[in-house]
Amino acid sequence: MLNISIWMSFSHTESWGCTMFLEGVIINISMLITGFYFISKLSKFPLDANISPLRQILIGLCNGLLCFILMKFSIPTFSHTLIDFRHIPLIIAACYIGAIPTMITAIMIAITRLTFDISPATITISTCYIFIGIILSIYSQHSQRSMRYRAIQFSTITIVMICVSYLLITKDLIQTLIFTGLITSYSTVGLLLAFMLLKDLKKQKTDMMAFQDQAQQDFLTRLLNKRMFEQTLRDMLNAEENIVLMLMDIDYFKQVNDKHGHDAGDTVLKEVAEILNTYTEYQQKNYRIGGEEFSAVFTDSPVLSVIRIAEKIRQQIASHPFVLPDGKVIHITISIGLSCSKNVAKNSISLFRRADRALYQAKSDGRNKVIYATDDA
Repeated sequence: MLNISIWMSFSHTESWGCTMFLEGVIINISMLITGFYFISKLSKFPLDANISPLRQILIGLCNGLLCFILMKFSIPTFSHTLIDFRHIPLIIAACYIGAIPTMITAIMIAITRLTFDISPATITISTCYIFIGIILSIYSQHSQRSMRYRAIQFSTITIVMICVSYLLITKDLIQTLIFTGLITSYSTVGLLLAFMLLKDLKKQKTDMMAFQDQAQQDFLTRLLNKRMFEQTLRDMLNAEENIVLMLMDIDYFKQVNDKHGHDAGDTVLKEVAEILNTYTEYQQKNYRIGGEEFSAVFTDSPVLSVIRIAEKIRQQIASHPFVLPDGKVIHITISIGLSCSKNVAKNSISLFRRADRALYQAKSDGRNKVIYATDDA
């Protein structure tokens, strides 16, 4: 009876320990996924090395805070050994972004670990994470391999260094081997879930950016579309910026479509857009606002300077050989009308109407001309 009682007591303790371990795993996974979800919200772009340095610093700080929270919910295992997911945000930072958030995360892990208690063991652990941060930072800058390869490489480096530091602390090989198996399996689950989540979030952001581009750009020329043109004019006028508006219309474009086909017309439109982009400066945006109609918006540019640019565009298009899909070469011309916000009421309709009247006058005067809408136009 005594043996049965002892066995039942041991079974109950073992069952309670397993339950506690599973609960700890679930809590750590939940916090990890929640943490990565909020960190991904720190940038409207997918997490990668192209994020600005300031954003990388912010992500590193939030990543380090997530590691601290994970440490607060460490899971007790055998021989009072605690494990958690603190190393996974470190690996993720190295895989996705680079050295800045990786080192910040490693330093925060090291510092916050010492806030629990200061002993030779905690100093060894903190030093270990600093070294992990340095190694992963170096590798993240030079590794050009796939994300899967980087994940395996960085997680292997991290787990090996953690297990080596554990061996230095315990000096027990058998216990270290058990710990290695436990943290490897535990980390594999955590990393798989983390990468699945981040992959989905990256795809979601990439798709959203693609949809936004499609909503803002003309599908053929890749210039901004009419909706963006109207919004830009309203925003700039509301901000009381000085604007020079340029409206452009390809002369006799219908004849190109009728004589050579719509593929030829599309080729002409795309090449005209490329020519316009060669004149794009910091303060200028180009738009396709109709079939063969284009516009450009200049801010804080002298009128005479914009007129000179318009003349260069007109001359460039007139002299440019347009090679059609069938190999034929044609030449076209363009008419341009200009207006300035200084000369009109501060609304986009008045500005547009004056430029449109100037464009109509350029057409009426024989086409292939630049006309600026003066005060009495």
